[in-house]
Amino acid sequence: MALFQEDLRNVLNYYLDVVNYYSNVYENSPDGSLIYQKNHGADQFMRYHHVNGEAVREVITNDENMKRKLAQKEFAKRSLDVLTPNVELLEKIIGKITPYNPDDILMSMGKAYHKLPEDNFFERARLIPGLHLEGETEERIARHKEWGAQDYIQSDYLPQYKRIKTSKGLYVRSKSEALISETLYRYGIPHRYEQEQIMDDMFIAPDFTFEDYTRSQFYWEHLGKMDDPEYAERNFRKMRRYYDAGLIPGDNLILSFDRNGTIDMKYIEGIVENEVIPRL
Repeated sequence: MALFQEDLRNVLNYYLDVVNYYSNVYENSPDGSLIYQKNHGADQFMRYHHVNGEAVREVITNDENMKRKLAQKEFAKRSLDVLTPNVELLEKIIGKITPYNPDDILMSMGKAYHKLPEDNFFERARLIPGLHLEGETEERIARHKEWGAQDYIQSDYLPQYKRIKTSKGLYVRSKSEALISETLYRYGIPHRYEQEQIMDDMFIAPDFTFEDYTRSQFYWEHLGKMDDPEYAERNFRKMRRYYDAGLIPGDNLILSFDRNGTIDMKYIEGIVENEVIPRL
């Protein structure tokens, strides 16, 4: 799966960061290595290095700074001995993996197959990882799934603009919203699209609604074209309505934005991991 390949890339990036760190430690360490011996029953530490081509043993028992630097140098060297081959192996593996995405497979099939429902081909629950929460309990996960399966009233505002179909059959208004919804599917997070709600006598329908761990609801609104003055002005008015209805950015409302007409998936995944999942 593409998710598995992404996991490998995350591991590789972590190793590269650590390799870079320990490479800097090693390159900026003093020459030599640490030697230990007993001298008349007392611990003695020496720095073994070369001066003008000659081996020198320098007593550094009381030089805590030098002992620490030489210890860090040896640890960095041994870490690099382990990490460097891992980096090389991961780079080879990732380069040879063909990402597996069931939705891509479906799209590659002929038109006749597109007329059939998804469950004729595969069970999404078996291929897409389920929701994982820190300190999760079966009851908590089951409650989220039950909430996600409940019927809700979806806004019927300008339905003709809901033209993009997600892999679960949900019609949304933009590619960005579709990508957000697909990301939420991938993380196993139940959500409702444009759920119609009444708050303080106002009808509102945020892009995405979630249930948090207290069974209260929180929301995600994606603003896709803020470089368009007319769109921006319209959404500033919407944000004012949301605020008056009790939807507060940084509290129960998450906001995201397109950047120069494109959506950054790392940015979206970061919101899911850091702002959505911790509330569930």
